[in-house]
Amino acid sequence: MELRHLRYFVTIAEEQNFRRAATMLHVSQSPLSRQMKDLEEEMGVALFAPEGRGIKLTAAGKAFAERARSILASVDTAVDEAKGIAEGRLGTVVIGFETGTTFMGAFLSLVAAFRRRTPRVGLQLVPMSSLEQWTALRQGTITFGYGAYAPSDDALGHLEMSHDRLGLLLSLEHRLARPKKIRLRDIESERVLLQPRQLYPRLHADIITAARTQGVTLHVTAEVLDLEALLALVVIGDAITFLTEKYWEPASQASLLWRPVEDLHIHLSEFVTWRAEDADAPVVRALIESAREVSPILQGAADRTRSSKAAQRKRRSTR
Repeated sequence: MELRHLRYFVTIAEEQNFRRAATMLHVSQSPLSRQMKDLEEEMGVALFAPEGRGIKLTAAGKAFAERARSILASVDTAVDEAKGIAEGRLGTVVIGFETGTTFMGAFLSLVAAFRRRTPRVGLQLVPMSSLEQWTALRQGTITFGYGAYAPSDDALGHLEMSHDRLGLLLSLEHRLARPKKIRLRDIESERVLLQPRQLYPRLHADIITAARTQGVTLHVTAEVLDLEALLALVVIGDAITFLTEKYWEPASQASLLWRPVEDLHIHLSEFVTWRAEDADAPVVRALIESAREVSPILQGAADRTRSSKAAQRKRRSTR
């Protein structure tokens, strides 16, 4: 018994007429009748009984028709799901992201843009460091990564999403909230909290090196994994921390103040990462296109290009 036999049988059952069913199926009536006879012989039951110029289903035929419809619907669903996954319309995408990026930068915009493109694809967001993301990408356990570092591995593609200045985050009541300018030497006596070194190794090194260059030794009292816990300690004035300028608005809503440090010249970027060999896969391509759509850097470049072209047209029109 083949699937086409089920499809033929269901069509005949619905039409209750071999001639009309043959027309709908685009087959000859004689071979269709012969295949239904073969089906009945294979099953050992009569599925049809003559009725006037047509046929009707026997009790066995009615029961079989119900089951056949269910089987065909399941097969059609399975085929649609397989095609949807192959085309990037269905399935589940696992995105690794660094903690602290979910409510800053372009991460949420990226997820929202991807959701608009692929509304039926499931999303699973897994917190992990950039190093962990790269390993997971190579192993195929995640589809996409979002973090603070760009991979140097040619097997991984990446796109820079943001580039922001690092500054000081402190309580509105902190003594350093009042001076017009802050330098690294002003921070030397302060309790400094940072996120774990294993998550942001280059950031730790850059901050410590920048301070030492100015003859300053920072008093890093703790490394706090949970960003909310870190911010809570800063809010109550127990310590200060370093974050990028883009944190200004959400921080100000949480009784925090972002201030630039005059002699701290560190910028942080955020990157999306994927396995290079998967770049043409529909779901990965949708993620990359979503990233390009929301990247502040690429948007800024596009705005500058449009402005330049507009200026060129204006100059030509005034000649």
